[in-house]
Formats: sequence, structure tokens, C-alpha cells
Amino acid sequence: MAFCCIKGSWSLFRNLKEDAATFHASKNWAVAGITIGIIIWFLGFEVIGGEWFAMWQSTTWNGLASAQRIVDFLVLTLILLHLKENN
Repeated sequence: MAFCCIKGSWSLFRNLKEDAATFHASKNWAVAGITIGIIIWFLGFEVIGGEWFAMWQSTTWNGLASAQRIVDFLVLTLILLHLKENN
């Protein structure tokens, strides 16, 4: 996730002054990194950890609220990243 997001942000930074089509086309690595993050935090922590291993029952190992905040942030970032530039 970190590698894809860093590579994607570098690609976006490099193409910041380019036209809108080139800038939008350079979002692939960032989208891949954020998607991997959603899979890790939602599938890994909320689905597998929370439901299969009953993480919600533990007072010390309950990370569902933190995982939900991270997933919310990643989904919002993914939505904002998919907005196209018109200039």
C-alpha cells in the first residue's frame, strides 16, 4: 500500500502542470494503493478480525473503531481522487 501510494503521489506531482487527461491518467498507482489499503483495513480488520475472530468482544484488542476511521478516510480520498479535472 505504501509503495503504491508513494509512487502514485510522485506520479501525480510530476504531472501537476500537464493537461487534465495526462494528470488523470497518472492516478493509477494512487488508486491501486488506496484500494489495497481498503482491502487491508476493511477485509482484514473489520471482516476477518471483527467477525471471524470476534475482536469486538475484547476490551484490549478491539480495533474496529480505528479500522472504520481509516477505511472512511481511504474511501473519501478515493472518491476525491477520482474527480476529473476540467482545465
